[in-house]
Order: sequence, then C-alpha cells, then structure tokens
Amino acid sequence: MDQRYHTLETLEASLEQELSFLNFPADNWVKPITTAAGQSVLDLAIVGAGACGLALSFGLRRDGIKNFRLFDRRAEGKEGPWITTARMKTLRSPKHLTGPNMGMPGLTFRAWFTAKFGAEAWEPLGKIPTAMWMAYLVWVRKVTQPPVQNETELQSIRSMETYFELSMKSPSGVETIYTRHVVLATGRAASGGVSLPDCANDLPGEQYAHTEENIDFEKLRGKRILVIGGAASAADSAATALDAGAVSVKMLIRAKEMPRLNKFKSIVYPGFMRGFYDLEPRLKWQFLKTGFDAKIAPPRDSMLRLKSHDNFSLQLGAGLQGFERADGTITAKTDAGDFAGDYVIFGTGYAMDLGAQPELKSFADDIRLWGDVYSPSSDMEDRTLSSYPYLGKGFEFLPKQEGTRPEFARLHLFNAATTLSHAPISSDIPGVNTGAERLIDHLASCLFTAGAEAHLSDMQDYCEPELQGDEWEMS
Repeated sequence: MDQRYHTLETLEASLEQELSFLNFPADNWVKPITTAAGQSVLDLAIVGAGACGLALSFGLRRDGIKNFRLFDRRAEGKEGPWITTARMKTLRSPKHLTGPNMGMPGLTFRAWFTAKFGAEAWEPLGKIPTAMWMAYLVWVRKVTQPPVQNETELQSIRSMETYFELSMKSPSGVETIYTRHVVLATGRAASGGVSLPDCANDLPGEQYAHTEENIDFEKLRGKRILVIGGAASAADSAATALDAGAVSVKMLIRAKEMPRLNKFKSIVYPGFMRGFYDLEPRLKWQFLKTGFDAKIAPPRDSMLRLKSHDNFSLQLGAGLQGFERADGTITAKTDAGDFAGDYVIFGTGYAMDLGAQPELKSFADDIRLWGDVYSPSSDMEDRTLSSYPYLGKGFEFLPKQEGTRPEFARLHLFNAATTLSHAPISSDIPGVNTGAERLIDHLASCLFTAGAEAHLSDMQDYCEPELQGDEWEMS
C-alpha cells in the first residue's frame, strides 16, 4: 500500500505537499471592483456548500480566483441531503465514485477511506454508506478550507448593473452582500420546490409530508403510513418509517407495472458528460425524454430493505384520485380502490417552476426556457422538460428576448435544473468535477475580460528587466 495514504495524518501531509507543488492557493489575479459607495464587491458568491460548492471552491482557489464566499442554509456538517433527507442506507452508485477531487488523487473518496480504515477494508466494501459519504465530504472541507458561511439563506437577488445585491439571512440578522457573479449550487428542490398533487391541500399539515422535508419518523411509531409514489425517495422513506416502528406502510404506485430500469445509469461516462452540451436541442430532448419516459426504478437495495418488513405492501395501478378524512383516519381514493392510513408521505418528486423560487421570482418571467426555444414533435411533448431553463455554456441564464437582461450573464445555475442543457454535471456525483471545471473556465474568462483594460495596462507598465547588463562583455 502507498505509505503516503497509510493514515489520515499521512494523507493530509501528502496532500499539503502536493498542493504546495501546485502553488495552491494561487495568487489572486482578478481586478477588484467596488460599489458606487466604495463597498467591497465579491467576484463570486456561491449559494450552496455541498459537493458542488466544494469542487468549485477548490478549483477557483487553485486558479487564482480568491475573492469569493460560499453560503449554506444548513449548519456545518449538514450541507446537502446526506444526513437529512437522503434516507437510503448506502449511495446508489458503486464505491468507485471519486468525489469532488478536481483531479487530485489524494482528495478522492478511496484515498480517504483507505487512509481511515485501511487498504484491506476496500475490497469487501460494497456501496458507500450514506453517513460515511457525508463524513468524507466533511473531511474534504477540512483539508481544502473553503470560505463557507453556514446557517445563511439567500432571500433575494437585486441587479445593480455591474454587480448584484444579495440579501442573506442568518441567525445574526439580514446581511447585504455585493457580488459580481452568483452561482446557485442549491440542490434538487431549488428550482420550484417539491411537486405535490392538488389533493394534498385537503390534508392537515400534521398528517402529511413530502420526502424532501425533515420528517420526524419517531412520531410515526404505531401509525399506518401511506406512501404516494414508487421512486427512490418514496422507497427509502417507507423503509425509514418501518424502521422507526410504523405499524404498517402501504406504497401506492400509479404505474401498472413496477419500473425495473434506470436508463440514466447508462450515460455515466466522460463522453456524455463532456459532449452533451454541444448536441442539438432535438438530441438533448430525446436523451432526457427516453430516461424519464422509461420510469426510474427504485434501487434494488431499497426494495430489499422494504421486503424484510412483513408489515410492508405495495399496490400497483393505484393512481391517486383524492383523499377523504374521518375521525383522524385518511382514506386515499385510488384507481385500485381505497386505502386507509394515519399519515401520508408524498414521494412525488420536484417541481420545475422558476417563478416559484423566491430568489428568482422577480425576474423569472424573463428567463429563457426550453419551451421558448424548442418545439418537439407531438409524440415527444413534455410539459416538465419545456419548463427547464435553457442555459448558456457557462450555466448562465439567458433572456427570453435577445439584448435584454444583461445581468443574466453573471447569474449561473448549478443544480439539477441544468440537466437538459448540460447533462447531470451539477447534480449527480459522477459529473460534479466535469461541471465545476466547465464553470470555472467560464468564470475565469468572464473575470479576465471584465478587467482586460487594467490587465493590458499592467502589461504596458511592466518594467522588471530580464537582463541586468552584466550578462555579456563589449569587445
């Protein structure tokens, strides 16, 4: 075994040396700007400090872009879904996920794992336990030292011509942040919230939740649970309820046959991740439409976890019609009959509605969507895909009307809503490094060209002589 990675201490020492070889962090080269009142302006504000934010932070500092900050609404060590709403026992992908390493072998999950648990523990490891993945990300944060401000939530974005004014709320109050560029690395639910059927409004708030919420499963002990939906989050929430002591769990699935495939597993390779953006809209649409129309099967491990409970059952062909309530009991009316329970968990996915996102609401009507650009044939129509934002190569929003909203060029989306434009390189773990590199290249170009006149002046003023005059003798 490579002795550099024998323990976490030696791994961290090796990383420190390797980073010094890369001159990390590089000297800042970006020309600063200030507000009209002379206040400092960040070059970049990253909203979200999960795996995407960590990769971006490391790459920016490596490339000499240092005047930025990350903001995350969760407490330190709880960024992302891994120990909150990701209720599976293990990740869905194999153990060979490399993590937000940005080309550094010592920053990979395997390097951390073998240093912490020993090389002999690697072979028997199956899929990565979810809590272990979070522990790895916490370690990545420790060794890369991103400038994160936790428990801080973005409230609004206001354009001020050459910079944005962000209103950020934290336990200490509301803070105004000025920044040239904004990156929204905000996860799956941050492009319109969750998707709920209209009939959910017929239920009292204390008797239902969406899988995206922080559900108190201990309060479900002894209750009959109805789970609406059959995707991964539904299965994992159903299993968590059973583990917590629910008396029964019934999963109601609209499909008449259980989905068995996840076609998106077939596209996790570099060519797809790197080349997808350059495809014509028709092909991009067909790729995603193919994956979504095939339906995504819940993971095998999740279903086996459910199968181990005698008090679990599922019902296919149970399209939801509505709910009735009487004496505290909820009855779900479905195409397959009526089913009674005490609590409902909706595993019904996420909405794609930028206008419903608080920080985007004031200008969402001006954001170009796929429905503004591409009209598929009648057999390929899809309302959800039409609602995705149509993004530029730097993940920037584009205006519906050319020549308007110049500030959109400095407003970048880096979450699951970028998938139709860019592939899953800002949401799914295997693509994060590819996405971060693409965005960093774009940001570096934007920041350089914005200060090009000053950089040119520096070059013109440069007067440090290479030769001192004593390098030769005159004959």
